[in-house]
Amino acid sequence: MEEALKYTIALMNIRGVGSAVARHLIEAFGSAKAVYETDSKLLRDLPRVGQTLIEQRSNPANIEKAEREIEFIREHHIKPLIYGQKDYPSRLLDCPDAPTLLFYLGSANLESKHILSIVGTRNCTQYGRDMVNRLVGELKEAVPDLIVVSGLALGIDVTSHKAALEHQVPTIGVIAHGLDRIYPASHRNVASQMIQAGGGLITEYCSGTTPERGNFLARNRIIAGLADCILVAESREVGGSLVTASIALDYGRDVFAFPGRISDDRSKGCNRLIRLNRAGLITNAADLLESMNWESESKNPRAFQQSIHFEEENLSPLGRQIMDLLQDQGDLRLTQICDFLPQADRSAIIEELLDLEMNGKIRNCPGGVYQRR
Repeated sequence: MEEALKYTIALMNIRGVGSAVARHLIEAFGSAKAVYETDSKLLRDLPRVGQTLIEQRSNPANIEKAEREIEFIREHHIKPLIYGQKDYPSRLLDCPDAPTLLFYLGSANLESKHILSIVGTRNCTQYGRDMVNRLVGELKEAVPDLIVVSGLALGIDVTSHKAALEHQVPTIGVIAHGLDRIYPASHRNVASQMIQAGGGLITEYCSGTTPERGNFLARNRIIAGLADCILVAESREVGGSLVTASIALDYGRDVFAFPGRISDDRSKGCNRLIRLNRAGLITNAADLLESMNWESESKNPRAFQQSIHFEEENLSPLGRQIMDLLQDQGDLRLTQICDFLPQADRSAIIEELLDLEMNGKIRNCPGGVYQRR
């Protein structure tokens, strides 16, 4: 194991290789050590990296650096996770750009049955903080083996970790640098609490790696890939959390979002995801449990039903038509609803659907399908 780790680290540290190329090379040659020992003629024809490999693999500094990294790993009780080997997170195996190597400091079960990633803007509002805290608390009661994943950044990220700590939920921070530092430094105490409380920190970067912008973008794929589903709590129209949501959709993960006021810039990204049917609207744990088919272990399932409900007689005429239609026909897409109600204006139907959804009468499932609750 240690020899495989040493050559994997050394290979990843070669300029121009990195995690993705290293993984492809290991798959092609059978092991990282084999890449180091194979005939130079076979490497020379490799596009972009062949000549670099030939030149740098003979440099003893690469192996020495890898050996120092192993000493750091051993000293700090860090667990290396190599792609394809035992203990590597199985959810990441489904991701085409999964990291070749991960460094994991913690004890949370990466194979837990229920893993949720929460992302959002760094400049979050009290609404976003309150919604995250409430959701994590409700989910803890429903699925005790829940794990919360986020990125330990300012705003929604650290809010998610703190909410998990408050409700005694193991939480994992995916960081964009080595495990020899915490960024931002103000989150050192939170990171320490996460580890002590049965969570952890995980990264694909060796010690000494600084938190550069490109690293943060790359780590988003790990946040998306480690979880069963991703929640965007608050987001502007452009931001890293939307990138994470897009990656999650590419991975086949379910994406959810909290709706926000149309006048709030920090909810525009969430509202747009919902409007484009790229995220399911959720307002509480019950919404997420139902959408994910997670079976609640709570003895009081009604505790999660905090959405606003209203009586059938308070429905508008169009709202009543839509509810009756979903009752008679079952789950329908927007286009199908419009076809069944040709006399109604499409924009009026969309507005009514949003009202019904916000009031807990229907739900918008991933894929743009509407169904009665």
